[in-house]
Amino acid sequence: MFTHLHVHYRWNGHWRRVGQVKTWRSRVGRQQEAWGNVFDQLVQRYLTWKYQSAGSARDRDGIAPDGIVPEPRTRNDQAEPRRENEPAVPPLADYSYTVNVFDITTLARVLTVQRHADSTSLALDLMLHSYVAKSPSRPTIAVSVETLQLLYRLHQRKPSYSIEAFAKVVCDYYNIPYRHHLREVFGDTFEIYLRIMRSVHCMIQKALGWDEENWRVKNACHACCYKLEDEPELRFGRLIAMDGNNSLKRIATTAHRTAADTRILHNSNYFLSTDFVNQYANEVRGKYSKGPAGDPTDGLRQLDDSDRNDPQAARRQRLASCTKNWKSAAKEDRKKMWGIFDEAGVFAAACRHGFLLWVMDMVCSGELAKYPLAIISKTLELLGDRPLIGYDVGCSFDVTTEKSSLGPAFATSGGRFCVCAFHGYSHSYTCQLEYHPNIIVGAGLEDLETMERIFSLTNMLASVTRYASPYRRRLFIEAYCRQLDEDKYHNAGTFILNNYKQALGIIHSDATTLLEAMHSLSITDKDLDVWEDEQVEFFSRIGDELPHDVHAVAYVERLQELRDLDSQRRNANAQFLAFAPPAHGANYAQDLSATRRVETVHRHANERYNRVHNDVCNLELQMGIVHRWTTTTPEYIAAIKYIKERKYLLALNKVQKLVVQRLTELSNMNIAQTGYSMRTHISKSLQTRSKAIQTAVATYNAAATALDPPRPPLDWQEIGNYQFLEQFALLQDTRHDVRGKRWIEPAVRACMKMRLRIRRAREEVERLNVEVRRLHTAIRDERRLFPQVRDRLQTARDPILGAVLEFIERRQRINSELLSRVHQVYSLDGFTGTKGPGTRVGTLPFINNPEDGADAEGDAAEDDEVADQEVDILEGDEEQEALGHLVEFISALSIT
Repeated sequence: MFTHLHVHYRWNGHWRRVGQVKTWRSRVGRQQEAWGNVFDQLVQRYLTWKYQSAGSARDRDGIAPDGIVPEPRTRNDQAEPRRENEPAVPPLADYSYTVNVFDITTLARVLTVQRHADSTSLALDLMLHSYVAKSPSRPTIAVSVETLQLLYRLHQRKPSYSIEAFAKVVCDYYNIPYRHHLREVFGDTFEIYLRIMRSVHCMIQKALGWDEENWRVKNACHACCYKLEDEPELRFGRLIAMDGNNSLKRIATTAHRTAADTRILHNSNYFLSTDFVNQYANEVRGKYSKGPAGDPTDGLRQLDDSDRNDPQAARRQRLASCTKNWKSAAKEDRKKMWGIFDEAGVFAAACRHGFLLWVMDMVCSGELAKYPLAIISKTLELLGDRPLIGYDVGCSFDVTTEKSSLGPAFATSGGRFCVCAFHGYSHSYTCQLEYHPNIIVGAGLEDLETMERIFSLTNMLASVTRYASPYRRRLFIEAYCRQLDEDKYHNAGTFILNNYKQALGIIHSDATTLLEAMHSLSITDKDLDVWEDEQVEFFSRIGDELPHDVHAVAYVERLQELRDLDSQRRNANAQFLAFAPPAHGANYAQDLSATRRVETVHRHANERYNRVHNDVCNLELQMGIVHRWTTTTPEYIAAIKYIKERKYLLALNKVQKLVVQRLTELSNMNIAQTGYSMRTHISKSLQTRSKAIQTAVATYNAAATALDPPRPPLDWQEIGNYQFLEQFALLQDTRHDVRGKRWIEPAVRACMKMRLRIRRAREEVERLNVEVRRLHTAIRDERRLFPQVRDRLQTARDPILGAVLEFIERRQRINSELLSRVHQVYSLDGFTGTKGPGTRVGTLPFINNPEDGADAEGDAAEDDEVADQEVDILEGDEEQEALGHLVEFISALSIT
């Protein structure tokens, strides 16, 4: 890997070594090469130290008596007697090695390492004493495994907790001043510890048989993946959310410096490679696009004259305007990316239960189409048919995917795009009637805002990865993603239980309310069906302009301009003919200038008149007009009315855009981890936005009054309460007055929405009936798997046995809590699914074991009360956190 240069010496007052260039990159490279030579042995030494005595006191199911786990081996434990067939311990050499150490548990300062005769690495010797060396070759300082394990646990639970802060805490315990180099000491040793944990995790997965390619994506979420025999077919096989986030940026190396750490994290279980993502670069580009290729909405730009006869052209045009409206509320850093970042953020996808599927770096770019297209490709390859994919701009990206190479395969799979519920309310109401989850049959109550919740957690990593190397940044992100998946697995049962309760509540309470409302309004289900069709037809016509209307507007505007220019031309001609310079002028130069000025005005007036007159003649030929329109011509009057309507629509769109921006900024005010300065900036922006809205409302009211019949004016207080865009959409139809339609009545519209909500709730129950049984079956199958794995590893005396038993114990404790949630779902009043586990597709039917069944039921009953108490505590913490955010939001508002 590294070449050895010949070393020469030159006399220049003193001997100077030349011919070998030392750089920081070469030093880091040599150090990493040295770590690579001993890393596999380092992992084995770690397992030997921690789990040397594990497994001796465990029962046949991998759990110690009374639930007590045998303590891992520590450096203070006495060595056990040598077992049969074990190699003899080499005799101690007559020398030792002393290093400075940090151990937060013992506060030891110096460690003397007794080296064996066959010792090959000081780093390996230190690991047997439970210390991680900073350097693999000649370490002078080391950190204890317990100290790094504490940092690991803190970092997994609070990602924003920096290594520098932890180093200062350790210095406080040691009662010594903090020194800058200690951050590097803890950072380098913590990286080695993370790599060890990563290797141990891979070994555990291999021992369990969970190491197949893409196993995690196909099996991590049991509720999504564990498909059973004879289960009801769902409309959508998977509900997936995807989105980009620019918080996890990484600062690029400056021009006059080179990166020292050039490593790449290979074989990541979460990250998609850049080469794979770049396969979908420049897949779709608009024919007339001036911006960079690859925007997720590029498919909407492919509208030209050849699309006039395409029945989907009008639909794509409406979606294009919808996307423009949504982007108007987006932040500027979403539209462009500064050049100071190498990785501008991440693009990720997750299932509806929060399990991460894939993550990829957005390299030196914003949110380009190649990132979601890579997700679509992996989804079609691995996750089966009929996915429902939620994306902020899912409406426009639907067209982009159709235009890409993945379009035919996605259409064949029966997949569909939608917009996420919260972001969907920033889209046009026409878009919402087709792409909002509340409208889509089979979506249930899922809002598909999963990525927003995940990003609210991963945002805390930004402060510790912004200046990290690419390798270390990915290492931190991957470790935290693994922790998130563990937490989501623990929460899977609560997720299903809470969603089931919510769906039953909607069905029971809203159904009664709906029946009472329909009875009081004297309407039936058939009426609501008819009105829903009328609503869709009405909103599909909004914004469509007939070619004749477009030409008529252009013709009338040209006629008005021609009339004004004719008046100017007549005045200029009259002034030119009446102008006469004095016969004996006192200043010839001034007279000449005045004459030329009059001649220029006369010439320009005639040229402008002739140019506009030619345009009028051309329009008359195109429109087949024989006699020129006058102010009394019926066609002229109709065109003037239509022009007023266009001005009205422009004013309405201006108000709508400002209100969308206001609603978005209001939501950003309450985002977790929003700093004071950003909160203050948003508050000032809201004040400015409010003034702009007031001005736009005044302009709108003037345009609304000019209509015939006049439209009702808008009030500032009324605009402040507009939280959904359908109110604006209802104002856009100026040709047909829908105020007499029944479906426009607020009470009727509330009934229509409530009925949709009830339908989605019933679909949610159908999906949850499937998911809860899948989860139950997976837990049952794991209970059968774990003893088999334990026996096999014990027989083979595999070094990974201790780590596997530790994983099994924690997993079974979590499964016990999940089983208690499963049985709570089964006992709900209104549960309509099948109780009990089933058989996974592709596996043999499970033969009931009376002991296993009794144990499972006993675990569920025994842990019921404890699990309920833990959930109550968790819910209390979440309520306190939500209340704290609300208080912060209210306190930041300005009363002006």
